[in-house]
Amino acid sequence: MNPVIDVLASSEVDCLERLWGQLLAHHSREAAHLTALGAVRSPEESWRLRRGQYLEWLQEPLAAILVARDGNHLLGYAVVRILDAPGAWQWGDQVGVLETLVVDQEARGAGVGQALVKAVRERLAGSGVQVMKISVIAGNDDALRFYRREGAVDFVKTLIMPVLG
Repeated sequence: MNPVIDVLASSEVDCLERLWGQLLAHHSREAAHLTALGAVRSPEESWRLRRGQYLEWLQEPLAAILVARDGNHLLGYAVVRILDAPGAWQWGDQVGVLETLVVDQEARGAGVGQALVKAVRERLAGSGVQVMKISVIAGNDDALRFYRREGAVDFVKTLIMPVLG
């Protein structure tokens, strides 16, 4: 498969809802242990909230949604932002953040994720960014293997816990 990668206009963000729903279902299965802290949101509520985040992020000058298409069929998308990078490591003044990467379940294993990551990396490099942060939900071992094959290394372990109890 040789997907075409394009930048999605903010006015077209609603075309991502189906794929976001697939990602939500995937995370619900892979990270079932998190339901001990609270139930998974409904697909409609989850999309409403994420859609709002996407539109807010797209107000940032260097944020983008990259989509992979085969003709008119949406195969996947990646949301990328660039943030200031103060900290202990000399990574330049800014760092890229891969907020979302999702590939249609019918297109997984066909190079769509690789094509999106390549496009994200090229976009970040073109802005002078040297490093990209990626978060993977605990339990999604396939995603960890994918990102490691792409050159990612461990950086931070993020834990959550109830405040009361």
